[in-house]
Amino acid sequence: MLSMNVICVLPARISSTRIPRKPLQEIAGRPLLEWCWRAASRISLFDQVVVATDSEEIEKRAKAFDAEVMITSSSHKSGTDRVEEVSARLGVNDDDVVVNFQADEPFVDTDTVKRAILGLQGGGGRLSEVVGEPVATPGIATLAVPIRDREEWESPGVVKVVTGSEEQALYFSRSPIPAAREGVAVFDSSGPFLRHVGIYAYRRPELRRWAGGDESRLERTEKLEQLRALEMGMKIHVEVGPWTEPGIDLPADLDRAERLLSQRG
Repeated sequence: MLSMNVICVLPARISSTRIPRKPLQEIAGRPLLEWCWRAASRISLFDQVVVATDSEEIEKRAKAFDAEVMITSSSHKSGTDRVEEVSARLGVNDDDVVVNFQADEPFVDTDTVKRAILGLQGGGGRLSEVVGEPVATPGIATLAVPIRDREEWESPGVVKVVTGSEEQALYFSRSPIPAAREGVAVFDSSGPFLRHVGIYAYRRPELRRWAGGDESRLERTEKLEQLRALEMGMKIHVEVGPWTEPGIDLPADLDRAERLLSQRG
């Protein structure tokens, strides 16, 4: 049983480069934000689920489906910054866990999220099961799933992650990594080809440190904020779960989500 509080924050901004007004895009009769909020609300470990936004329009829509909403600064450059503001205003303790639940990931696997959170308490995650004893407690955890085909591996819209022997992230990239030297990649569930799922769980001190860091060189190059944490020497545990549908990143993803979410009702 967790002895800590677990706070889930869904950062949602109205502006989006690839899909205008993405959190409010209607999919199967509900805004995308509501589908993600519903997915988060199903996770029993969360003591509180908060939508964080600088948009009054998003605030109004979120309150219409009974979400708790906090208006945050419009100056934030990343979701992590917005999540840290919510954590500070809620008075989250250093022993608590904060989850950054992206508002474009309605298909995330609930059990994988739970394992990532429990791993921050110590003794969780798959590595402990393999070695038969607790491993060093990480301060940050994120999710990944196996890549199942070459198209997914090569797509710049899919963020890839490679990990070390202790399931720590070595690098994240939009490029196909690890590169196949002979140009041929064989994909299976035990292979090294992983798609990153943009859900993060942090201990509060690590969240505060990450948000307090300056934008890094690799972060600017790849437009991936998690590279800031790696450049700062922070360790990110990667909890690998079963393959799930990717999140909503490109306009074409809306049709896929419409088809899948309409079946849920």
